[in-house]
Amino acid sequence: MYASIVTLLLLHTWTTLAKAVSVPACQATAPNSKPLTNITTAYTNVTTHPFGLAYALHDDVAFVALNDTLGVLNTSTFPPVLVHKVLLPIEYLSDSIAAKNGGILDGSTGIVLSSDGRHLLITAFSTWLIIVDVARAVLRAPDAVVGAVNGSLIAGNSAVEVAITKDDRYAFVSQENPSPLSNAKNGTIEVFELYGLKRTGGVSGRSVGYLTLGVGPVGLALSMDGRYLYATSEGPNKATTPQGTLSTIDVETLKHDPSKALLSTVIAGCGAVRVIISGDGAILWVTVRESNHVVAFDRAKLVSCPEEALLASVQVGTSPVGLVLVRNDTRILTADSNRFRSPNTTSGISVVDVQAALRGEPADLGQISSGIFPRELAVSPDGETVLMGVYGSNKIQAVDVATLP
Repeated sequence: MYASIVTLLLLHTWTTLAKAVSVPACQATAPNSKPLTNITTAYTNVTTHPFGLAYALHDDVAFVALNDTLGVLNTSTFPPVLVHKVLLPIEYLSDSIAAKNGGILDGSTGIVLSSDGRHLLITAFSTWLIIVDVARAVLRAPDAVVGAVNGSLIAGNSAVEVAITKDDRYAFVSQENPSPLSNAKNGTIEVFELYGLKRTGGVSGRSVGYLTLGVGPVGLALSMDGRYLYATSEGPNKATTPQGTLSTIDVETLKHDPSKALLSTVIAGCGAVRVIISGDGAILWVTVRESNHVVAFDRAKLVSCPEEALLASVQVGTSPVGLVLVRNDTRILTADSNRFRSPNTTSGISVVDVQAALRGEPADLGQISSGIFPRELAVSPDGETVLMGVYGSNKIQAVDVATLP
């Protein structure tokens, strides 16, 4: 009863705050925040630019996307150790649309663990969704890659993030850039139906279709009940409207009739790039890269009353990208990429006090130093460690959560 009363009071407070909060404006750089020097942090060297990160459910193992390979990390040590790499099927590289049209390929990008923890889904080579058996990858088995599904020829040309339904039947992939085979200017969310993910052996699938969103859709998050997919877009049209957006998508419609699945879209700030959901499912947090902020939305109001959904806006470091919640959702960490290397700015990890942010009070607790272009973050199953890929430095940074302010 007490918990229910507290939740109602918090929701009332957030609703009241939302009326006074405004979407952050575009901002070239962020002011440098207080350096955090008493944090336990360390680095693991890797062979190339690290992108997506994901922890296994058990066994002190994590995975990192390393261009045409999947890195397997032993996380029983601090920092983790890169023990070996799984070669992704590079023959798909030559089949990709980008390769055929002289485009730049990022290799493997996003990673997500299936709901049962048995498989990894990896976006790679612009249009491909590659499936890896977790146990085989850990054991260095030569047949760890158990499936690969190519995307539609017109859905997009730059697969980044991937989300998977609770029944492991459908995967949703953000296609940041339109395909050169189409006349489209905006990116899409592509839908894949998968077969065999619940059994041992090969996995197959097909591209069902796609939903067109704004310019540069990247960040994806599924609601706890699996009914809604949330997606960021860097802007509806960067030439005329630089403000990025957060879209709410009906999952059941997305599976079968993707073009009709969009429920609502709200302005989030300049260059909205990543989104996560709080542990109780009530709040969405979004990094807005060209506003140098992280913003919060009341998840329930995104459809029922989108104009009142914005709850909080917090200044963080320059060009934030990835973000995670830690310490029972009392802290947010953002990967301040500074990817455009603006002068007199820093890259690192901002630490945000969640409750202070929701109360509309100063919430940036400071920044942990990092290398060049920190990008994606992942938190261990026990919540004690955060890993961050430092893309430009070819390193993985580990942070001891207990030492955060």
